[in-house]
This record gives sequence, C-alpha cells and structure tokens, in this order.
Amino acid sequence: MAAGLEESDVRYATGFTAPDPFILLVEGFNLHLLVSAMEAARARRTCPNAMVYTPADLFAGASTRRRSFSDQILILLLRLDCRIVRVGPSFPVGIVRTLEQAGVTIHVDSSPPFPSRALKTPAEIAAIIRSQRAAVAAMKAAVGILRTAEITPSGYLKSEGKTLTSERIKLEIERTLLDRHCTATGTIVAIGPQGARPHDEGEGPVRAHVPVVIDIFPRHRASGYWGDITRTVVRGKAVPEVRRLHRTVRKAQQHALDMIRPGVESRAVQTAVERFFLESGYETRLGPAGEESGFIHSVGHGLGLDVHESPGLRNEPGRLSAGNVVTVEPGLYLPGLGGVRMEDTVAVTDTGYKILATFPKMLEI
Repeated sequence: MAAGLEESDVRYATGFTAPDPFILLVEGFNLHLLVSAMEAARARRTCPNAMVYTPADLFAGASTRRRSFSDQILILLLRLDCRIVRVGPSFPVGIVRTLEQAGVTIHVDSSPPFPSRALKTPAEIAAIIRSQRAAVAAMKAAVGILRTAEITPSGYLKSEGKTLTSERIKLEIERTLLDRHCTATGTIVAIGPQGARPHDEGEGPVRAHVPVVIDIFPRHRASGYWGDITRTVVRGKAVPEVRRLHRTVRKAQQHALDMIRPGVESRAVQTAVERFFLESGYETRLGPAGEESGFIHSVGHGLGLDVHESPGLRNEPGRLSAGNVVTVEPGLYLPGLGGVRMEDTVAVTDTGYKILATFPKMLEI
C-alpha cells in the first residue's frame, strides 16, 4: 500500500518543499518522491533516503508529449506495483478519479500518517521558539504604536499625524515579522465590538478606551514552523466590565497552564476552563454567527508545521505527552462590547510546561 500525504506531512517526512506540484509515496519504510526535473537535484540533496523520480524517468523511451500529473502518478504506482493507495482527506479528487479508472483502489484516511509529529524534537521546539520570538517582537511593535498614539478629542487615535487604523498596525506587524524571516496571513487587530468575533481580523480606525484583540501567528519561511500569541490591550482607560473580563481570562489561562503536564486529558483542561468561566458569572451562549457570547472556542491547539494540529485542548479524547507543543488561549466575548483573549504557546515537559516566548499581560497602555 502507498500513501499520498498532506503537504505538512510530506515536509515532516522529507524536509522537501517546492512551488510546483510533487508527490510523496510511502511504501512500507521506503519513500518515493515524484518531482519535476528542475527540482530533482534539490530533492535528492534534501532527502537522500528517498527514491527521486522525474517524468523523464517514468516515460523514458515513450512519446515526448507532455503527460498529466495524474498520468505520472499512475505510472509510478504501476512501476511500484501499488494497486491500493491510502490518501489524506484533501487529496485532489481529479487525480483520485483518474487512478480509480485505471484500477487503483483509493482509501481516504483522516488518521495521521506520522503520529510522531505531535511529539516535537528539541530541534523542532527550537524552530517554534524562533517563530514565537518573532511573534513577541511583532506584538511589542504593535503595542508600541498604540502606547505612543495620541488620543484625539473625538476618542480616536492618531500616530505620526494620521488616524491610526487596524491596517496600519497590521502593516507594522508584517514588517517586523519579515525582518525576522517570518510571514503571517490572517493577523488579527480587532477593535471594540469586532473583537467579540474571535476570527474577525479587524479593520478601520482604532478607538481609545476600548479593547483591541491582537493575535499574531507567524510562520518561519525556512523551517515552516509556526508561532502564536494573543494579547488584548486598551489604549487609555478601560471600562470596569472590560477590566473584569481581562482579570477573569488571565486567571482562566493560569488555571489551564497549571494543568498542563504529561498524562492530563485534553478535555479535562477544556472542562475546567468552561467551569471556571461559568462560576465567574460568564455563561456561554451559542446562537447565530455574531451573537455568540461567553467562552465560544477551545482552550488551545497543537502547533508545529501547521498552525492548528494535534493535540488540541478541547473536548476530545487524548492525553498530553512530553514533547507536545500547544497554545493556551481562553477568551471571553460579549457582543457590542468586544472580546478579551490571552494566548501563549507552551511545550509540555516531563514535569509540566515551558512557555516558549512571552509578552506582558497588561490591559491598559
């Protein structure tokens, strides 16, 4: 049986990436990479333990007409005598149809092909720390702009003589990340009520005295590993309810962190945080999009070559192990007022956890 894998699984197994389509087939302990002729030398250098093929290798002596990628995969499978293939859930359906028509049996399997990805090596943790430090530097830059901005009589912020916007802060975040060889898409700078929607990226002028949720998750361009950090700040004076939200979320995060250790159940952390918020007077209400309130997401997620991977801190089976890297990011959201979220990325150690890089958790700046 051979396996067609997801992009991050291929990178994990081989260290190889390319802008053009390529495929990895895993046959027992054997790795087979099918790449374009332009990438063959680099593929052999990057992954010396893999058999590397190009279209010319597969069609030697045949017609010189251009072969489709599906044809290339089919010929490779036939050469390896693989008639049963397991693929990931996002494997291209067009290729699946071509292979099935040629008599290849396809099984779609959502189970991880490399469960060891969840257990990070010291080198992987060092790569995540590099990205996390870039995220912290970008957070420092974003908070610095807010801190030095002028509060106008109308209640908006001005920086360098211009109205400060979410877009301007995100641009500074991106510049800071690029200086550290990282990129990010989907950065969140959500102002006031925008922050009540956890994945609202935010837009428009920044107002004083309202919560601003800043969520930065960069990926290092060379290693491919991610970082992730969130803070919620107010430029000026926060209203009492926002102060209470911030205190409660900070306590919830510390409560979750105190539970992080090998052997703890993922859902135990989620349940404990849900209970803490409820006992603190915040009921979770799930309704139409934009009207949910309370704690409306999981405590955290795994982090590595994907920004969301196993293990998660949510209502699912599974226990933490030393070597896991997870985010811890409880939050509370009140439509019309805004949201407060606080996130750090930690590695699970033999005795507990280690925060990989962090930033102060102040509210008012």
